[in-house]
Amino acid sequence: MAILVTGASGQFGRAAAERLLAKVPPHELILTTRTPEKLVDLASRGAQVRRADFDDAASLPAAFEGADRMLLISTARVGTRVSQHRNAIEAAKRVGVRHIVYTSVLGAAAPDNPAIVKLDHRATEEILEASGVAWTFLRDSQYSEAVAMAMAPVDIMTGRHISNTGEGRVAFVSRDDCVDCAVAILTTPGHENRAYDLTGPELFTYRQVAELISELAQVPVEYVPVDDEGMFAHFDSLGVPRHASDDPAQGPIPWCSTDMVSFARAIREGFFDVKTDHVERITGHPPRTLREVLLAYRPTWPRPPARG
Repeated sequence: MAILVTGASGQFGRAAAERLLAKVPPHELILTTRTPEKLVDLASRGAQVRRADFDDAASLPAAFEGADRMLLISTARVGTRVSQHRNAIEAAKRVGVRHIVYTSVLGAAAPDNPAIVKLDHRATEEILEASGVAWTFLRDSQYSEAVAMAMAPVDIMTGRHISNTGEGRVAFVSRDDCVDCAVAILTTPGHENRAYDLTGPELFTYRQVAELISELAQVPVEYVPVDDEGMFAHFDSLGVPRHASDDPAQGPIPWCSTDMVSFARAIREGFFDVKTDHVERITGHPPRTLREVLLAYRPTWPRPPARG
């Protein structure tokens, strides 16, 4: 029986597909996406590439047919994805998928976690728990790559990092390590009905992250602490929409500010102050450090502007 990867043309999905192709016969890998043309190269290597749109529930059983295990990668839009995930879970159960591995978020089960992203993830977890299908939750900490690709370039160009995270700490985890965990769980037994908190090896405040970026980029980066309203005002000045119901594609950042401000508040209040050994236990290798990930991306960072 085959392994199914949803959202296989995205960053997480493609990385998982590449690793799985090294572990299982290509014909036993089903890759679904709304844009199959982006996976032509993987289809040429023997993987089954199928179109799937979680908003079209009737089309999903055929797209999932033949799968035994499934990597359900959460969709991107806060506030609308629970119904999408429900469609995918119900279709998977209908065609006989026996185990679903879901990419969730650290703190998803904490009832008082203020991050609105937690609501979608916990709702999906509850749907899976009630489905009768075996499940595994990968509750990822914040990705180190988000720091390397989104935060660092802005900090370098502006010379400051504005944050409402206070002195809250995060054990940033590499997305690659999370992918490795997903692949290991999909290809080895013993992970059914378990939740894993996937973190990196060190806890950092955002003040310390700004200092690390400053050190590696060799430019001054000032850490500017603000409260939640100050953070909203900053995002408003950039044209970032406040709500998920607005169109984030029209702004410079593909998330709404309520999502980002509440996520940072969750960090400030300690919901991400978690460090585990789950990555090493699952994969057999230690998790990458934040410094390692930043160094890998440092060649892509912009040259800082001259400052008088």
